[in-house]
Amino acid sequence: MGSVTMSGFHYSFDNFNEPEPISNRPETIWGVVISCMIVSWICVGFRLYVRFRVVRAPGWDDLCVILYLFMISAGSIAICLSVNYGLGKHFLILEPWEIKGFLQTFYVGNAAYVSSTALIKEALLLQYLRVFDRGIFVRRLLISLIVFTALWGVAYSFLAWAPCIPVQDFWNNGGPTCYGYGSQHPGPFVATFESHAAINMALDTLVLIIPLPLFFKDGTTTCTRVRLVGLLSMGLFVLVFATWRLITIIEHQVATRPTRDPTWYGPISIILAVLEVDAASVCASVPIFWPVLRNLDWGKIFVTQEINITRETRYMDDDEDRLTRDTTHSRTGSEVDLGGSGGRKGTRNKGMYYQDSYVLSQVDPLRTSIEHVHASARSDVAKGNSNKWMKI
Repeated sequence: MGSVTMSGFHYSFDNFNEPEPISNRPETIWGVVISCMIVSWICVGFRLYVRFRVVRAPGWDDLCVILYLFMISAGSIAICLSVNYGLGKHFLILEPWEIKGFLQTFYVGNAAYVSSTALIKEALLLQYLRVFDRGIFVRRLLISLIVFTALWGVAYSFLAWAPCIPVQDFWNNGGPTCYGYGSQHPGPFVATFESHAAINMALDTLVLIIPLPLFFKDGTTTCTRVRLVGLLSMGLFVLVFATWRLITIIEHQVATRPTRDPTWYGPISIILAVLEVDAASVCASVPIFWPVLRNLDWGKIFVTQEINITRETRYMDDDEDRLTRDTTHSRTGSEVDLGGSGGRKGTRNKGMYYQDSYVLSQVDPLRTSIEHVHASARSDVAKGNSNKWMKI
């Protein structure tokens, strides 16, 4: 087989007998990238709706998420277009116009990934600031990580968006002023990709373990711990994708080993990059919108009041079963006692207990929230020999 050396990279036909990986197929690339982009848009859209329209408390983390969404959308579109310019095929069989088109789309896709992965990490770290109190060690660690991640993101984003001076030299056979992601020498070129991927994986690990102190904090409820486990599980997927991507980059030395073939060895790393950042956007969004979505009355997408129940007592007296809520506070300041059927003091009818709307709303997460269930209250004014009931 023939070979050629251009700009310090060795190109040959030695890998033409390799079987086509499933990640190189157009349907795989398009399917993964488009599906992940849609999921990311849905999750981020719900998040922004809750922050801006429901709780009306947007923050800097939301700005990072918005910028991430535009970046990853541009990158995803560029990756999909790169399939038309040879992504998944051997580089040496491409026409000159295909090579130029691939390098242009790869330039956008790679730079968008570098920026978006920094932005989504910043969003998560800024989001954590809302949780931890001032003065504690974890909060100081968070601030340090926010500063480091910002500097890391700016530095590598500059290398990605300006790999050559002028930029068009990146897809016009390179030049002496290309560096980092555009370097024409294997050493600096590989080092740029590997160092970014390694730091990225380390930051993903730190972002994953930062919420752990909340799990062991006094006063943390079982429900909160379950939610934390869910969040950590999603974060674990992000870390797996980041680690897997680093392994593929090292294995083929950024598509330069055993020969320089970026369109053949690149797809698996590109797909993993998409999976990583889009999964991270889900992690950053689900904890924001899920509590609201879970309790949403689809007929009325508005929050009318907040109710905080600090203590609840159920008991029966000689005449009736009663539900008394002590120290109940709401924005409306209302307190309601609900009357039930008669029974003996200190006894419970299990059948009636599990038909109670409040109990069912806690047991069945798909049941309409208790705030939307009509209750009946018995008037103190007797009418004849019976009490008057009215709906509230």
